[in-house]
Amino acid sequence: MPKVLLKEIDPREQKQIAAAENAIARGNPQFAAETCQAVLGRHPECTEVRRILRRAQKAICGNKPAGSGFGKLLSSVSLAGKSSVAKSNPAAAMEHAEKMLAKNPFDIPANKLLAAAAETLGLWDAVALAYEEIVAVEPKTENYKLLVNAYLNDNDGDRAEKAVNGALKKFPGDGDLQELARQVSVKMTMKKSWDNDGDYRSKIADKDKALELEKKSRVVSDAESAAAEIPKLLEAAQADPENTQIFRDLSRNYKIAGDLNAAIWAIQQARQTTNGKTDATLEKLEHSLTTENYENCIRAAEKVVAENPGNAEYADYLAKLREAEKAYKLQAIQTLVEKYPNDYNYRYDLGLMLLDSGDVNSAIRELQLAQRSPKNRHLAMLNLGRAFIAGSKYDLAADQLAVAKGEIGLMNELKKDVIYELANALEKSGKREDAIAEYKALYMADSTYKDVSEKINAFYK
Repeated sequence: MPKVLLKEIDPREQKQIAAAENAIARGNPQFAAETCQAVLGRHPECTEVRRILRRAQKAICGNKPAGSGFGKLLSSVSLAGKSSVAKSNPAAAMEHAEKMLAKNPFDIPANKLLAAAAETLGLWDAVALAYEEIVAVEPKTENYKLLVNAYLNDNDGDRAEKAVNGALKKFPGDGDLQELARQVSVKMTMKKSWDNDGDYRSKIADKDKALELEKKSRVVSDAESAAAEIPKLLEAAQADPENTQIFRDLSRNYKIAGDLNAAIWAIQQARQTTNGKTDATLEKLEHSLTTENYENCIRAAEKVVAENPGNAEYADYLAKLREAEKAYKLQAIQTLVEKYPNDYNYRYDLGLMLLDSGDVNSAIRELQLAQRSPKNRHLAMLNLGRAFIAGSKYDLAADQLAVAKGEIGLMNELKKDVIYELANALEKSGKREDAIAEYKALYMADSTYKDVSEKINAFYK
């Protein structure tokens, strides 16, 4: 069923709806509701009328959810068995939903029934209206996703963008919402770029001239320049979808413009090209961008939690986001190690993650191999010593850390860490005098390091 706009119905009915809106403003919502119901009965596909009806109904009930928990239970019972009707007889389901909404426009089961029936009929603007009301009562992530999806299906990119951004402010760590935001961003950009090729080209030409003039008067920031390049690159990608470099450039410009989700999407597109499937650097770049995106999202979530102390839902999302980040990083680095077993830097990263997760034996294996990395050799030795300590293998830890201490010449921060862990291993293995000797060497170099001063003072006492 194609949707019908208010301006497309009979002019006399348009005047009736205008009178209904005036009635709401004058404080006579009952008249407005009756008028809208009559028109809606003849034009159920006109969601604009349905929106005005909802305003009138809310005004009647004082713009507050009506009824008690018992009333909601009655509504759910009344709608029991009606969900299947949304598929078999969607028009009847919509009528039934409206009868329930006339009693309580905030009724969630009734709005869900309306949404299901409208979706069957292809009336996505009506689906969106239903989920707008649901989100207003229950601002849950799942409801936001369904609302944004309805907007996208109705080709209403502006509302989709506004809705998904509003959802991300409430739930900044939700991965599905982040992906949805990326889809909205890409769809909005492509719509502006590709819907009207001739008009688009003229706009680009005008923008090029404007940028040239602007450059003469002031320096254009990197982000502005990158944003200006994105539409051109999208057009080029459409014309040459196998060109890996275009997607690389697109990703770089998205990142500079501040849209990491879109930057990741562009690299994923590059990896799907013929050359991209065998390009190892693209996989590493996607991992790097995704990791950065997680870190940014966690910082944003931490800010929201700090601004809303005591909000258990926000705190729970932050905890879940951190867990998701750990799981992603571990899975990603394991994949890289499997593909590039002789890249010992990846072995080192994996060893650290395994040690952090408590998988000591697996961490020992990876850190032993990571010692072959010229870049991370001493760090690998330090953390291998820590892994031995975590596994109560104190003598092995002491031997390992003693070798690391001998290889590191200058008394830098790394050598201080090695000496401290060496003393710790000796102390745990019962070699107290040897441990104190190491603590003394560290105390002589830096008495403020960790708790070494307390340990030395306790020894002399």
